[in-house]
Amino acid sequence: MKIIVIGSAAAGVSAALRLSAGEKGAQTTVYEAGAFHSCGAGGLPYYLSAGLPELHAAIQGKERELAAQNVAARLRCQVERIDPQARQITVRDLAAGQAFTDRYDKLVVATGAAPQIPQVPGCRRVGVQTLNSVEDLIFLKEYLRTPYVQDVVVLGGGWEGLELAKAVLKLGRKVRIITDSPQILPGLDPEVGQRVQQALEGEGVQLSLGEAVRAFPGRTYVEQVQTSRGSYPCDLCLVAGSLAPNTGLLAAIGAELAPGGAALIDSNLETSVPNVCAAGACAVSREGSLHSGSVRVGGLEIARTGLTEAEAKQAGLRVRSATASGRDRPGVCPNPQEITIKLVYEASTRQIVGAQAWGGKNVSTRVNAIAVAIRAGMTADALSQVDFVYSSCTSSIWDPIQVVCGQAR
Repeated sequence: MKIIVIGSAAAGVSAALRLSAGEKGAQTTVYEAGAFHSCGAGGLPYYLSAGLPELHAAIQGKERELAAQNVAARLRCQVERIDPQARQITVRDLAAGQAFTDRYDKLVVATGAAPQIPQVPGCRRVGVQTLNSVEDLIFLKEYLRTPYVQDVVVLGGGWEGLELAKAVLKLGRKVRIITDSPQILPGLDPEVGQRVQQALEGEGVQLSLGEAVRAFPGRTYVEQVQTSRGSYPCDLCLVAGSLAPNTGLLAAIGAELAPGGAALIDSNLETSVPNVCAAGACAVSREGSLHSGSVRVGGLEIARTGLTEAEAKQAGLRVRSATASGRDRPGVCPNPQEITIKLVYEASTRQIVGAQAWGGKNVSTRVNAIAVAIRAGMTADALSQVDFVYSSCTSSIWDPIQVVCGQAR
């Protein structure tokens, strides 16, 4: 079997290895348009404040990982066309300026998604930037070295925006988050989002909520961000708002797309086009997603999975919620952490549909367990009876998950 992956993101390579499992002599080739293997767009903000040796180590580690998995990777190769009838792609070698074709048995499209810069006056000024590739990262690291870059604006109050804000704070810059949403992390219920807002403000982040961008005033470089409510000084604007899936290649061959533009895939990663799969940010499951995610702001870790209470009600579900706190380890042990969980469940069946949690540490592990429970169709009563690991030094007799399930009775 020959598998071709378009894009070097981890999701594509993982999908190829899944498809080739059990296939003797399977060959996998990755075509990447960039000059570097992807280190994962979600992890790029970390390297803004990290040293160059760490970035080099990450890039080299990706190369070693692909080699260890027997994956042939070709950089600076842009896939221009897919021919699903011939199971063939047309590739342009950007260094040589020449095009060639390659044939596949299975094709995996892992082209990701890109932040969209608001198309307003000044949007093309230097300093209005996205962080979506290693090339973007290298430019921004150099840009942030200049002493006059002090006021940084992050557009977008989602997970990506918060990660960028954290990275810039580590560099000692002033940070303002501007979002047209009335709250930070709109994918959380208001009372949970309020805790995130307080944590951000405690770290020194300024927030401009419910404001739409109108222009990027300046000369050659951006100097301000003008919104529906005012203007703010800005030496660098990092756009982390709405993401547009890169599905142009799939749209050209008639693949079925979701309303947001992502490719619809089934449980086997297959699109509506035979032998063409998709993975990562450019794809969405027909069965839906739990939209799990987490972020740390200062001393607060926040995570979510499934539906929030507001989302469940908007979907027409009759739900109830319970909120309770518990410790991740016995109080006699050093550094016990309190974890608060908000559990959302159907009123009649008591089946769990979502959860949000926050605390000092070990929050995501609890939410991961609840994500499994949601997929398994468990009720709050069933989850409360799970025999979680107990250790006198690492975990409490009653895990915070069991505490909140008990509160839901």
